[in-house]
Parts: sequence; structure tokens; C-alpha cells
Amino acid sequence: MNRLIAPLGAWLLFCASAPVIAADTWKTTVTPYYVLVSQTSDRESMQWMRDFDQFILSTADLVKLNVKSLPPLTVVLFDNDKSYTPYKLRLPDGKAANVAGQFIRRESWSVIGMEQNVRDDEARRTVFHEATHWLMSGNQARQPAWFSEGIAEMFSTFERRGDQVNWAKPIGQHLATLQYGTIPLQEFLTQPSALSAREDRQQRFYAQAWAFTDFMMFSNNSQRRPLMIKFLDVFRSSSGDAAVAAAFGDQLPQLDRDFHLFIDQHSFPYVTQPVRPAPPSAALQPAPPALVEAALGRLALGTQQTELARKHAARAIALDADLPGGYEVLSYLALEDEKFDEAATQAEAALQRGSKDSQLYVVMGDSYVRGRNGEKPNAEQARVNMYENAINLNPRRLDVYQRLVGALHAIEKPREADLEFLRLGLKAYPGEDWLKVGAALVEYRLGRQDAAMATIEDVLRPDSTLDASERDNAVYLRRGWLISAMNDEIHSSYEKKDPDATRAVVARYREKLGDVPEIVTYLKEVEASLKPAEPPRRGKK
Repeated sequence: MNRLIAPLGAWLLFCASAPVIAADTWKTTVTPYYVLVSQTSDRESMQWMRDFDQFILSTADLVKLNVKSLPPLTVVLFDNDKSYTPYKLRLPDGKAANVAGQFIRRESWSVIGMEQNVRDDEARRTVFHEATHWLMSGNQARQPAWFSEGIAEMFSTFERRGDQVNWAKPIGQHLATLQYGTIPLQEFLTQPSALSAREDRQQRFYAQAWAFTDFMMFSNNSQRRPLMIKFLDVFRSSSGDAAVAAAFGDQLPQLDRDFHLFIDQHSFPYVTQPVRPAPPSAALQPAPPALVEAALGRLALGTQQTELARKHAARAIALDADLPGGYEVLSYLALEDEKFDEAATQAEAALQRGSKDSQLYVVMGDSYVRGRNGEKPNAEQARVNMYENAINLNPRRLDVYQRLVGALHAIEKPREADLEFLRLGLKAYPGEDWLKVGAALVEYRLGRQDAAMATIEDVLRPDSTLDASERDNAVYLRRGWLISAMNDEIHSSYEKKDPDATRAVVARYREKLGDVPEIVTYLKEVEASLKPAEPPRRGKK
């Protein structure tokens, strides 16, 4: 562990470096973690890959990630700023942002675009911050906002120096921000998102997330890291307040005091480690022109250069109509233009050509409920199948599991395999009660009513994670199942010609069903249909 004096200098601008001589051809290679498409020399490309591979290996080792489960990443390296400028984000005045690197993350894919010869620290930090989020997306556990952003800021300082790597260095701008105050710790630890309508509040959250994560992981007290691990473990399936109480309890005020002492110190620990053993980088090969066009189209799409993206997609298809890349870009462009049927058509074309983009299966699934595919026979089952195909490609997407629950409501005879998909989701997201509602629905329709009712009763507890509409749905299911069970019992008692038993059934279910006007009326009608109970006969004197 090294210590570095923390600079309190001004915020560095995310600016571009000087241009270099352009390469004549594009090269490509496929690594275990990403696809590289490079305009630079082989030497520069290989150096960039060695550094980025070390970043991946170091980060994955610390947080115990399975790098094989990461969403697809494409890296586009430009030889100079002139070549890169058309793909930069645009400012409100239409001019290209003065950036040297960008990392665009979508649900099912990511892309890095940057000038290879970048030397600006802020540019590197931005790329490594977003790359950390990309890496962390391989971890299915639900995470608090402060840890998600804090760990990304820690790794944003990653650098390789010879046979060693450094990270978790102090960030001067964050320290300067914290000198103007911090967010109260209880509020900070339970804040659901880093985003805020107030820019100063958002900057403070990022600064505090970096400092608190560093404090919990690397301060002198060795007991703090286990407390952090306990917080993260509880947070997986509980609220932020529950995690604070379980991990810190009455220690929170003292932890707050210690944290402020930590951020007021003049030197900070950072990590130095030897480089990780890495397989040799794959040799660079001339890139097929269609592959280059598709990669540039995806980058242009990510930076909202829609017309440029459309031109690259059309060229990719013209060069090789059997590759999926151009169709993928056209599907996303159609979605942005709110042309849903066109998006589904392009998504289907990409999937037929071997696309591994899970979002395209989501588009197809949605098309069976909101597009022209909804008119096809068996549309409900096709919708379920598409969402399950998306999960097979990427089992870390909560939004797809949530869609699957909605789709399964329309399936009267679900399969055991449908339940297994929901169990896979609950393994990844054990605190997501909406997935439990879906599992209960499938179990009920598979004939396991007792297990289904037990699950529904559990998710209707006061502190569940259901929103208002999801809770209404669960209440509706429970009520319907209770009425069905009650009707079966009433029918049985009718057949036995036992009005007293029928009254007992009605009384028992009235308490369970509550004072819903329609149900109250129905129960009164049932009681009115019963013969009055006969008075007990008197014996003869």
C-alpha cells in the first residue's frame, strides 16, 4: 500500500490530445473480453490492449467477477482526433464536444470510441469509470448507488507503470468538493440513485461515494471492510434502511465521525500491485469492411449521430448482407424514430443472421403485444419465448425478467420451464418481489395452489418491493384464488346439503377477502340462498 499526497487542484478538462499520423487500413481482433477495431498501428493497438486487459483483470480479481459473463463490448481506436471528431457527442450548439474518449453503455452492448494517443487524465478516468460499470454488470447482485459509483470512481484512477498497476489514488476535485460539506450518512447510504436535479448535490454524491468506498475498503480499521460486505449482502434482498441497521446499527454516528476524519487527512492510501498474468493478445488481422462499418455505425448510434449511423448501417449491409451488424443498428434507429414495426423487422433480420444482442429479442417480444405481430396466432406464447431467449443470452437483466412476468399473465397453461426462468431471476435478484408474483402465478396454474398462495401472502407484506400497480395485481390474484377456493368448498357443502357448513365457509372467507363491495354483495347472495337453520327440536314431556 502506497500513500500519495492529494492534490486539490482545479478540475481537469476532458480534452483531446494532439493528432497523430493516420493508418491506412483498419485492423481487428477478438479478445476474451471485447472486439477491437483499430485504425492505429499494430504496436499502439497492442499496447492499448495490454493496458486495458490489465484493468479488466485487476478489477475482476478485486470484486470477484466472472469476466466471461460480460455484455458484448466493441472498442474503436482512432488514429487521430480528426478521424474521431465525427463520432463525438454534440454540444447544444451542434459542435463536437472536446473529448478524447467516450464509453457508451446500453442494456445489451457497449462501445468505446477514443483517440488512441490520448494523454489526458480526465479522458482516461471517464473511460475507466464507465468500464467499471460495464464490468460490474456481470455481477447480478443488487447494489446500492453509493457503492456502484464509488467503486467506479476508485478504479477510474487505474494506470499501468511498467510491471505494476496502480489504482484507488485520491481525486483532488472530489476532496475539494467534500470540503464544502457532505450528505448525512444515513441519507447518503439509502439514496437510490446518484442522479439529482441539483448539479451540486450530484457532484457531492459522486465525491462522497468515492471517499466512503475508499474509507470502508482501505482505511486503517480492518473491521470496516467486513461491515461493508455485510451491508452489500443485506442490500441484495432488503431496503437501504434495513442494510444500514443490520451492518452499522448504533455504530453509525461513530462511523460518521471517523469518515470525516478520513477525508480531512492530508495523505491517502492507494493500491500498487504486480501486473496480472494474461494470455497473449490475439494477432491483429485486416478488418472486413462490413465489420468496420457496423462498428462505426454502433459508435455513431451511441453518440446520437443518427444520420451517420444510418449511413454506416446501409454500407455494412451493402458490403455483406449476411452479417447482423447493419440490421442491429437499423433496429435501434427505428426505435429512436418510434417506428416500432420497422424496428421489429430489422431486429428479426439481425437475429436470423446470428445476432447475439439480447435486446433484439426484447424488441421481438414487445412486438407481440404492441406491434403488428400481436395479430399473429399464438402471439402470447411467442412473446414469452422471445423474452426467455433474451434471458438465455443475458441472464443479468432484471427488466427482461419483469417483462416475462407480465407476459406469463396471459398464459393459462405455462410450462415448468417458465418457472425455471423466474427462479433463475430470483437467484440473481432475491429481493425482487414482482418476480415472486410471477413465480406464484405459474405455480398456481401448474396446480401447486398452496405454494402459490404462500408466496402471494409473503409479497403482500408492508415492506415488500412491489410498487402500487404491482401490489394491486398481487391483491387481485390472491382475491381470485381465494374466491375460487371458496366456491369449491361451497359447492362441496351444497352437494352435502349442509347449509351450516356453507355458512361457516362464507364466514371464514369473508374475513380473508375483506370489505370489497362486489364480494360482500356476492357473499350476501350466497347466504340468502341458504335455507334457514331449523331450530332444535324439543323432547316430549
